[in-house]
Amino acid sequence: MQWIQGFSVGTNIGNSVTISHLLYADDTLIFCEADRVQIMYLNLTLQLFEALSGLHINKQKSIIYPVNRVSNIEELAGIIGCSIGSLPTTYLGLPLRTKFKSCDIWNGVVENFEKRLASWQQQYLSMGGRLTLISSVLDSIPTFVKSLFSIPKKVLKRLDKIRRDFFMGRKQQFSQVSLD
Repeated sequence: MQWIQGFSVGTNIGNSVTISHLLYADDTLIFCEADRVQIMYLNLTLQLFEALSGLHINKQKSIIYPVNRVSNIEELAGIIGCSIGSLPTTYLGLPLRTKFKSCDIWNGVVENFEKRLASWQQQYLSMGGRLTLISSVLDSIPTFVKSLFSIPKKVLKRLDKIRRDFFMGRKQQFSQVSLD
C-alpha cells in the first residue's frame, strides 16, 4: 500500500498511470486525498525527507490547494503548517484550473509579443534583421505555453498577423482586445 494515493490518469484500466507528485526545479507538487490520514502521511513523508536529506522545507511558502469542496481544509493545512490557496491560480506563469481550450490562456503571450515589438525600431532593421528577430525571439515566446495547451486557431491567426505586419514593416497597432 502507498502512503500517498495520488490520482489516476488515463481511461483504460491497463494503460492508466497514477501520479502522486511532480517535480520541477526546486518545487514539488504533491497530489493526495483531502482526508486526515493522507495529510498525516504526507506530513510524515515531508519530515522524513527533511531528516534524511538535510534539506529544509519552508512551510510558510507551501500552499495547499483544495480541488472541489473540502470541508476540513483549515485542519488539514494546520497539520502540515502551510497556507490555503484557491483555484484558479498560476504556476510558473501558466494558469491552473482553467478551460483547456480557452483563449484567455494566450492573452499573456499576445501581450508579450506586442510588448517586445513595441521596443524594436523596425524602421532601422533590414528585412533579414526583422526575420532574425521573429525567428529567434518572437517564435520562442509561446513555446512554454504550447507545451501544455494547444493553441486555438484564433490565437494563431493573431500571432501570425503580428509577425507578418512586423516583417513587412507595417506600423503596429496594438489593442487591449481580449481574444475570447
